Amino acid sequence: MAEAHTASYFRRQIYQVFRRNSALAHFLTLRIRPAGVLLILAVPAAWILMPQNALGPLFQIRGIIFAVLGVSLIWAFFRRAKLTARRELPRLATAGEPMHYRVIVKNTGRRRLSGTRVLEMVPDNRPTLENFANSREPGEEKRNFFDRKLGYYRWEWLQRGLTLFSNDPSPALPSIAPGESSTTRLSLTPTKRGIISLTDLRVCLPDPLGVFQRCRKIKAEPGKLIVLPHRYRLPDYEIPGSARFQLGGEAASSTTGQSGDFTCVREYRPGDPLRHIHWKSWARTGKAIVKEYEDVFFPRYGLVLDTFAPAEEAEMFEQAVSVAASFAASIDTRESLLDLMFIRSEAYVFSAGRGEERIDKMLEVLAGVQCAPQQDFEALQKLILRYRDDLTACICIFTGWCEQRRDVVANLRRVGMQLKVISICQDLESAHRLHAEFPAPVPIQWLRTTHIEEDLHQRLA
Repeated sequence: MAEAHTASYFRRQIYQVFRRNSALAHFLTLRIRPAGVLLILAVPAAWILMPQNALGPLFQIRGIIFAVLGVSLIWAFFRRAKLTARRELPRLATAGEPMHYRVIVKNTGRRRLSGTRVLEMVPDNRPTLENFANSREPGEEKRNFFDRKLGYYRWEWLQRGLTLFSNDPSPALPSIAPGESSTTRLSLTPTKRGIISLTDLRVCLPDPLGVFQRCRKIKAEPGKLIVLPHRYRLPDYEIPGSARFQLGGEAASSTTGQSGDFTCVREYRPGDPLRHIHWKSWARTGKAIVKEYEDVFFPRYGLVLDTFAPAEEAEMFEQAVSVAASFAASIDTRESLLDLMFIRSEAYVFSAGRGEERIDKMLEVLAGVQCAPQQDFEALQKLILRYRDDLTACICIFTGWCEQRRDVVANLRRVGMQLKVISICQDLESAHRLHAEFPAPVPIQWLRTTHIEEDLHQRLA
């Protein structure tokens, strides 16, 4: 909040104007139906044409418009409804893909309801003064002085980034008598990954003329939805490196994929997995006996996500997360182990495959990952080097390119690690300029934010 106070007086006033206008637009959009918009627009049109056609049919049309607007407004104002509802939500959704769920609505009032619709309200997407004053829209420096000073496009950009989902009202519900229930289906399309809390379900009560409608909140338990990152289709690609011996590999490969063959039995030693106990031998000898297996070799890959992106590069970071999720979903973890690594205040490693967690859990982790508050490439490098003897290869996904990122790649390459380096960029021209300034020791696959899937197929195939 301290930074918010540094906003200039002009910026604070502009922020209040945008904030109130946004609230007013939201209020009116929700309550005026398309027919109402047309009628309201017809009022000034009729007024303008009146001097040219005085006392003609326009006068009567204007009177009819006023009458319809007045009756509809009063009718909608007095509409009442008392409802409870229960959502039947799936646990997971994917950013950018429509998802559907059922809502069971019960009329707990004393009146029969007809022609109503149910709508899931989008959470408030207005930015805070701190965000508005301190953020910079990508490319804002190229706008003219008036646009930069007013900040309208910045406000729009921030609002788009804070909008969690888009949706439409349900189809019109059938007539519901007091005490009866009805089931409808709602659809929404998450616009970004993360967790969506659904807390505001409304019933739309239109007037009989379809001009205005009243929106009443429905009593319902809040719902939660985990939105996974968007995933791209990847072409067939190769990851350098070969399978390595994994210490305790058999313990990691419990039930699926390649496993070491059973060789003999021996007495139990502290640290042996309990699932290796040979119960029949224990019962026969009275001593704890375990089964012994041959060593296990399988590939283990590192999936490194660069979280050091400033707020202005939030779109690049989101694309980096989507690319990481695409690799996580495409690598066959039945025959390999995948370690997701990133820095967020501290080092995080999440492993999936070969008896560890399922890949769905890794996607859930990616759904919640956020940018690190401070850039710490040294911590990221230390984290990767900690696993260098176990990793077959590393897929490094960077958000942009700079000297520190080049140094991380160079140091990893210097110790002999196999790398596949991918960097998200705004355009190829700026990417090549940065690469010329900070040349990398390995080839970089550049992915433009607006052509991710196309670039993936061109550069990975």
